Amino acid sequence: MLRDLSENAASFSVYSRAVIAFTALIAAAAMSHTAAPLKMSGWVIFDDDGTSYATFKKHAAQLDAVSFSWIGCDQKGVIKEHARPTAAEKAEIVRISKKTGVKVYAMAVNEGFTPAGLEVAMATTEGMKAHADALVKIALAAGIDGIDLDYESLKASDRKNFTTLVETICRAAHSKGLRVVIAVHSKESEPGTWDGPIAQDFAALGKVVDSVRVMTYDNHWETSEAGPIAPPDWVASVMKFSATQIAPGKLEMGIPGYGYDWLDKKANGISWAQWSQLLADNGPATRDSASHEMVLKYKGRTVFFSDAQSNVPKFPIARNLGLRGFALWRLGAEDPRLWDFFDRLKK
Repeated sequence: MLRDLSENAASFSVYSRAVIAFTALIAAAAMSHTAAPLKMSGWVIFDDDGTSYATFKKHAAQLDAVSFSWIGCDQKGVIKEHARPTAAEKAEIVRISKKTGVKVYAMAVNEGFTPAGLEVAMATTEGMKAHADALVKIALAAGIDGIDLDYESLKASDRKNFTTLVETICRAAHSKGLRVVIAVHSKESEPGTWDGPIAQDFAALGKVVDSVRVMTYDNHWETSEAGPIAPPDWVASVMKFSATQIAPGKLEMGIPGYGYDWLDKKANGISWAQWSQLLADNGPATRDSASHEMVLKYKGRTVFFSDAQSNVPKFPIARNLGLRGFALWRLGAEDPRLWDFFDRLKK
């Protein structure tokens, strides 16, 4: 009994010190804030246990914009709405938007992140217009603010046509009073180092969309060796380059609210809840000195988790570059302390 009490007290002491240290970092960041408040946006998915949507409902008032998994472009180039959000959920999303002022976007993805379907749509001017009109029709019918283009892992040879497609979508959307945001791969120079980012002409895309969310995460990914997800030095390099191609006031820095659990070069994505359970079962963890991310090694596996504290160094980067703000991937998986930090930065 006494041993249990002693262990619990020690654990509480470690946790308390961590909370105190994080609170001090938040206070320092807030005190140094002199520019306009940074905007916070995020993505909501529906193929989880319901946590992502529940997190949106809880924190909508703290966000500037939210994109919902909503639309898919299939392998034949056909635009289809997903089964969710349901009609009832769409109505609820609009009600929350009107109550809190949060902007709502329907996220469109190329299913499987393969280029085939988009290449069908991009093959002709008529195909591009039909693609754009289908997206606009969905957004208008739902009564939301716009469209979020999450078209990933295209071929390098798609670059010119992809720019034309986005220009076509923006013309159609803007003519109806809708906004267009786009998620882009990270890169530190043009044209990029692999097909996905090469297909995205930052300067051309940045001229026509309303905001650009740079996916500054997955520096290490599911099939790479274990390592940091979003180290600040890499994030700074990506965003500095992005700001030379796109107006900084349109740019949002991607914030990872998740971790990876690797065995060799195969990893599973994990949420804060899953990380917390792993820590309870296999801890303690350490903090990587370079990336500030939490690291846990157990049973031959390596876990990196991007908690709230690991994202603290990225906020001065955003301010110094004059960025619009941040985009959290994804709501429901994040360290809940991030919301306190977001709140303090907006004051």
